[in-house]
Amino acid sequence: MNEKHNRHIIDILFVIALFCIFALSAVFLISIGADIYGKTVSNMEQNFNARTAFAYLTEKIRQSDAEGSVSIGEFEGNPAVLITESYDDTEYITYLYEYEGYLKELMVRKDTPLHPQAGQDILAVTEFSISQKNNLLYSFTIATDETNSYELFVSTRSKTVEAS
Repeated sequence: MNEKHNRHIIDILFVIALFCIFALSAVFLISIGADIYGKTVSNMEQNFNARTAFAYLTEKIRQSDAEGSVSIGEFEGNPAVLITESYDDTEYITYLYEYEGYLKELMVRKDTPLHPQAGQDILAVTEFSISQKNNLLYSFTIATDETNSYELFVSTRSKTVEAS
């Protein structure tokens, strides 16, 4: 009788041990899956932010692609794309620049002085730099976080002018 009782205890301990192994495996698998999911979401967000910034800059430059309307300069000490347009005999200038961690856009009359914080926030960025490779080609470097930096080249079809 005693031997039969010991067999039942061993059977119960075996089932409990098997259940614990299954539970630990499930927790381990869930934690691995959650980590992979978190990294995937983070990468997708970084890619989305970079693509959004590049698509925005490209579209703004291409829609204003007329001779002398797109240039590179500064807006209150920040590197900026300057897009000059005329509406009803009034000249307006659109500034695309980085200020306090955001890519911003500001459209004002050409003779209106404004502070950079007046611009509309477009996207959070940690770095934004512009260079003009030649009179038709611009290079943009944008970092959406501290670890990833992206470079974009945008070509205009019309000639640009150097900013003063």
